[in-house]
Amino acid sequence: MTARRAVAALDELTLLLGPDRAPVADASMDPITLEQWVEDGLARLRDILAAHAGADAIPMALLAVELAEIRSAMTGERATRRLDGLLRVQRALARLRAVGSVDQMLVKAPQVLCELCGFEVAMLWQVKDGRTTPAAAFSKRDPGFADKVQRQALKRPSMELDPDGVEGEMLRRRAPVVVHDALNDPRVRTDLTRLAGISSYVAAPVMPEGRVIGFLHASTMRHDDIIDRDVLWAFAEGYGFALERTILLQRLHDQGERIRELVVATESVLTEIRQAGLQITIASDELNVAESLSPVRSAMMSAPDSRIHQLLTRRELEIIELLAHGDTNRHIAERLLISEYTVKSHVSQILRKLQATNRTEAVSAFMRMTGLAP
Repeated sequence: MTARRAVAALDELTLLLGPDRAPVADASMDPITLEQWVEDGLARLRDILAAHAGADAIPMALLAVELAEIRSAMTGERATRRLDGLLRVQRALARLRAVGSVDQMLVKAPQVLCELCGFEVAMLWQVKDGRTTPAAAFSKRDPGFADKVQRQALKRPSMELDPDGVEGEMLRRRAPVVVHDALNDPRVRTDLTRLAGISSYVAAPVMPEGRVIGFLHASTMRHDDIIDRDVLWAFAEGYGFALERTILLQRLHDQGERIRELVVATESVLTEIRQAGLQITIASDELNVAESLSPVRSAMMSAPDSRIHQLLTRRELEIIELLAHGDTNRHIAERLLISEYTVKSHVSQILRKLQATNRTEAVSAFMRMTGLAP
């Protein structure tokens, strides 16, 4: 509706100014170009009206008002179309995330892009070592399009990227592109555009976390424009992250399966050991320490002065027992599985509590209080 109104206004502008001063519009033009022509026509009228104040300026003023209203309406329609496209992208990505399989995400991407994002034909390409391979394709109008692409791929399984071509430049710049004349642009691979039956298309790289892994081609089979480009770009960005997420989840699932297999195998081995009548004994460092200090522990249990238990904590008692055996801070730390700094801190507390000036005095006090001193 707005496009026809814009064409009518531009036709009137051509009648007022002449064909050499105003463009001849066509309703089949893409909306972005038509909007630009409206903007240019309005600018010309403003320049003329600024220098012209006669009675014949009235039609120009009325036409300027009409063009301003059309421009405002087209701007609103463009914003609405962009928002609608982004909402469609959200729904498309939600459907793909529900697939759950990497292989299915690759196959389904072009189909979902066409069914939910307004495109008529789409293709997904994988990129590796500077070469491209078709991964999936879909066309609303041609059910056999995917098979045609696969047959084409059999003839040329992978193709080297032309650094000066549209896709090569797109991947180098890592930004989406619009191709308005795919059949005559020398940078475009016309064999694929003819296969898809498209005269224009948009393309966008798929690059999760900045790493290019492929790209998407899509066309509305109309005049593809920057809004189509931006919609595809939003889809490509979200699709890249969704694909990476699915790959990660699949790896985690595979690792979980391997862990479960390992647990089952371990349980089987333990069952065989039990059935064979063998016994597994696990010795702890604390048990070894306790056994090596059993004489001191026995003396402590029957110590005549129980104040030692009130003065020192359990850990401090363990440390002074080891000091009594002549162990160094490093050895104590290794046996009790603590740091040397922690041992030094405990020794300082022991010296303070036993009112000793050095380790020897502390051990002597400990021996007297436990009845081990002669």
